[in-house]
Amino acid sequence: MRMIGSSHFKNNVQEFIRKSLSSPPYMVVRFFLLFSHQLVSCIHLVILLLKLSVSKF
Repeated sequence: MRMIGSSHFKNNVQEFIRKSLSSPPYMVVRFFLLFSHQLVSCIHLVILLLKLSVSKF
């Protein structure tokens, strides 16, 4: 009996995740997170290059 309840709960969770994944606000957040991660990586690279150039001179 408990297995039926848990599988029903799992289906509800999957349905909720599927709906929230396709919602525009989530897409905006996901895009923003991806963009900010790339921005941070870029800044980190610039800092690294600056450190290298400073240490060479």
